Amino acid sequence: MIVKFSELARLRKSLRGKRIVFAGGTFDLFHNGHTEYFKDLKKYGKVVIIAISSDKRVRQRKGNKRPILSEDKRLIIIDAIRYIDYSLIAPRPEKNKPVPTMRIIKILHPHTFVSIDKRWIPFQKEIKQFGTELKILQPIELILQLALLIRY
Repeated sequence: MIVKFSELARLRKSLRGKRIVFAGGTFDLFHNGHTEYFKDLKKYGKVVIIAISSDKRVRQRKGNKRPILSEDKRLIIIDAIRYIDYSLIAPRPEKNKPVPTMRIIKILHPHTFVSIDKRWIPFQKEIKQFGTELKILQPIELILQLALLIRY
């Protein structure tokens, strides 16, 4: 089910007593590794919530030729995957505000935040303040290396 960032507090309240797993990413060059990743998230909790990066954030991180698919199209794809219970577009980056993922964690208070990005390790203490455990998984490199060969 697609939800808006503004609905997260209400969603969290409705999920009281259920173990929430949160993860996020770009999900622009979608491949089987993503599907396996989503499937594995159920190991960490009952309810899986995925935030996709906004188009603005993707351009900041990956360059002006990305994303290939708009945030709305990526959200529809993510929402259609049976392993995901809720999906949303992460809020756009704003000056003087925490990064979008931390804004979501602050409101959602998931039991587990799962990422393949080791850059979250320095934020582990801050993440834990919200009752959230950080899990860093090894990245799946299936089609990703082939995707890097393709020029857009």
